[in-house]
Amino acid sequence: MNQRMYFLDNLRAVVIFLVVVLHVSLCYMKFAPSWWFVIDPAQSMFFTYAVMLIDVPIMAVMFFLAGYFALPSLQKHGQHRFWVGKFRRIIIPWVLGVLFLSPPAMYMILLSRGKAPGYMEFWAGPFWGPLYSQSVFWFLGLLVMFYLILCGCYRLFPGLQSPPRVSRNPSPLFPILFISVSAGYFLGMNQFFPVDKWITDCYLIVFQPVRLLIYLFYFGLGVLAWKRNWFTRQGYTPKLLPWLIVCLVSAVVYLTFKGMMATRGTELPIQLGNALGFNVFAYSTLMAGTALFKAFVSSSNGFWRFFSASSYGLYLFHSLAVYYGAYYLLNMDASPFVKAPILLVSSTAFCWVLTVALKKVKGISSVL
Repeated sequence: MNQRMYFLDNLRAVVIFLVVVLHVSLCYMKFAPSWWFVIDPAQSMFFTYAVMLIDVPIMAVMFFLAGYFALPSLQKHGQHRFWVGKFRRIIIPWVLGVLFLSPPAMYMILLSRGKAPGYMEFWAGPFWGPLYSQSVFWFLGLLVMFYLILCGCYRLFPGLQSPPRVSRNPSPLFPILFISVSAGYFLGMNQFFPVDKWITDCYLIVFQPVRLLIYLFYFGLGVLAWKRNWFTRQGYTPKLLPWLIVCLVSAVVYLTFKGMMATRGTELPIQLGNALGFNVFAYSTLMAGTALFKAFVSSSNGFWRFFSASSYGLYLFHSLAVYYGAYYLLNMDASPFVKAPILLVSSTAFCWVLTVALKKVKGISSVL
């Protein structure tokens, strides 16, 4: 990768770390989802607000970056080699994760509440029924689906097969249109599904109906951004200050309406404010984040190389480290502001050590 693009790798690594922060915070937030894996009685609204804010942009950024890097890879390698690489890096971790890492994660829901049967009894029964989930691996399943869509478009539209030649800045109306379409979809689906509803009974893919197409929009936006030379020296780069202001204002707006959704979530004006707040915040965070990282976090020094290279392993393994670590800390009589940092540091360190060790194993290193 060109030197000036290291900031996107760094951004992706930090977003993955924020996924870990999100899952740690869920264990110590007030008003946690009743099904959450481990709910510690030591709780604070600080972690509730952290969850509400981190949850919105992280996957939008992840799908955007996946789309940004997918098309050049497809052009460079062709469809056969492209899928060989995705089979090794995405499909194998997805399948193995669902079969072997998701069940012990879901088992923690029962274990942490003192209602757990034997593990094998759980794996053969409840896991494939009411407690089926892909845990963090749902992201990989959706990625496979989005890659299939991209490959179909690649065949249908020859323009995708040529490298970017002309840098094109987005129209000032483009963000308005993108946010409007995303918010319209979000609001429309909210008429049929709660905003946090997960669909798990498809088994093959697990998704939130209110967000599914929004993630596809961001994946497509990433493809478009690469095609139009965004972030290159001669191409478009968002301006940091305006987007940062929009990001901060929309965060406050979103928190306001999200807080009202608990008691007034059936009122259309509240749903509309929540939909707009969510989507403005997601888009502006992406723009501000890319601008910030390009300006200040474009280094490829040893720290960032390690942080980036270890980030995929952190994503794959962190759920068990966080949930079982939080279960162990249930017996600790301490503030959530003590427990949460201990859990975050220890689970991150464990995953990094495990990733480094597995990278030395022949046959596994190419997956991580």
